[in-house]
Amino acid sequence: MERRCAGTRFVVYNSGVLRAEAERFSLKNRQKELLELLDRSGASLYALLTRLTLRGDVAEELMQELFIKLTKTSKFNRVKSWNAYAHRAAINLAFDWRRRQKRAPVPLDDIREPASNQNSALSELVRMEELQETLAAIGRLNGPSREALVMRYIQEESYERIAEQLGKTPHHVRAMCSRALNHLRDVLGACRSPSYGKEIKDA
Repeated sequence: MERRCAGTRFVVYNSGVLRAEAERFSLKNRQKELLELLDRSGASLYALLTRLTLRGDVAEELMQELFIKLTKTSKFNRVKSWNAYAHRAAINLAFDWRRRQKRAPVPLDDIREPASNQNSALSELVRMEELQETLAAIGRLNGPSREALVMRYIQEESYERIAEQLGKTPHHVRAMCSRALNHLRDVLGACRSPSYGKEIKDA
């Protein structure tokens, strides 16, 4: 909308237009920061997603989903460490994907040729099945426990580093990991019991 006053031209925008312009500017800055983050941490994020899904093609799809999720997050101005936030978001995306999948046999193409007579295709199949069961059990832990366990035993981060990312003390993180491991053993040991399908709430 335009207004003229004493021969001088003024352009007056309503609040909706100003808000839209501000959002577009904020989105551009946000995307720039996220692209810089992906340049620095893209490889580690992709590796993490591959370890948790056991599929490179799925990891690629989840990387795109992760970028969109980070772009749209309402916490953009409150996040202290985008690297830590992105890795936590990647963990949750991977286990969300796993929950949506029906249990399927390990594709034969995923079984590598044995390096020696002691490492047969059958033993590789058994290993993959056990890994699938372990990841499924980890997915049944609650969010913080799952994140702590993945950071500690899959990303191999220190308790101090995990505590910094989760906003907890190293002592608390150590206790979380210990409880999560105990629950994980219980789940894997009782995978055929009627209560196996229930999510673990107190881990």
